[in-house]
Amino acid sequence: MNNVEKLPVKTRGDGLAVTLIGTDLPDSYLDEAEPSPLMQSAEWWWARGVKALKILGILAIVAFYPALVAGSHDIKDEPVVLSAERPWTSPETGIIITMIGREIQGPGWANDRPGWHPQARLTGLPAWQETLSSSMSEYTRLMSMQAKTPRGTADPDLSAAARLLAIDPQLEQTPRLAAAAEALARYEGRLERDLASEAAGFENLLDKLGLMASWSDVSAAELGEQSNLRDGWPASKADIEAFYAARARAQLASQLIAASLNAEPDTLVSEAVQSRIDRLVAAWRKAATLDPVFVSSQSGDARIMADHLAMMAFYIGEAGRATRDLGGAIIIDAEDQAKAALTGAAGTQ
Repeated sequence: MNNVEKLPVKTRGDGLAVTLIGTDLPDSYLDEAEPSPLMQSAEWWWARGVKALKILGILAIVAFYPALVAGSHDIKDEPVVLSAERPWTSPETGIIITMIGREIQGPGWANDRPGWHPQARLTGLPAWQETLSSSMSEYTRLMSMQAKTPRGTADPDLSAAARLLAIDPQLEQTPRLAAAAEALARYEGRLERDLASEAAGFENLLDKLGLMASWSDVSAAELGEQSNLRDGWPASKADIEAFYAARARAQLASQLIAASLNAEPDTLVSEAVQSRIDRLVAAWRKAATLDPVFVSSQSGDARIMADHLAMMAFYIGEAGRATRDLGGAIIIDAEDQAKAALTGAAGTQ
């Protein structure tokens, strides 16, 4: 006998089907009733699917902010290529303006962000930007002392740019950078109309090389101090700051050195000077483009991971030595040219 035959309702051969609500069914019928295996399986998968979606949603929310933090780390270390359609009277000014624009229009100034912003959690990018701006301030201040006014004072626009590029922790840096770029553009416009002096000349070039060599010394000292204090991998916040500060100085030096040398074509005639220029640019670019996924500061023999602080210190040291070698070669070449000129003048007499 099947379950239908056990029902206390007489079957009808024809007519409309009738559903009895609330009819008491015998216990034997209920005991033999079983749920559908297909529906049981569907219910099992549905419950676990909903739980999996909830877990994935929570993980996505938790991982979203760290992903934004990682994505906001944007170091602009590409070479600066000035437009050939509008040549700059002072290529150094054009390079500094371009690098300011890259930071403002690119990642933005990290330390000007509110506390909830992903960039406010970064270490490398703020160190890069602050050191880059401070180094541009030093270089612009040197240019202002070289490009004197007829009264013998520092150029006002370059002086203003140097002051604005200096880091003031009490003020937002983004508007100061924009104002510094405007001051540099004013100097460029005056220079085009011969209303300003150019920061060029043999002695000025040596002063600029000396400033870049001092950047190498500062970076090497900071890296060496952190290497002596390190306690293993991963790198500490101070390690990361020293690493990216060295990268920023190297980036600026690698871009300005070519512009400074091109402004003095008479210094590029000898083979000794040319060979040292190639070595110098390559050394600074190695330091500027050392870009690990994360900075490692290994203690002991560094058997597991690379010691990036030591690598950066080596590249920065090489760049500093190459800068001083170039300065020495330029001085020797200038002395040889002066001796040759004196010998030729004596011979004609």
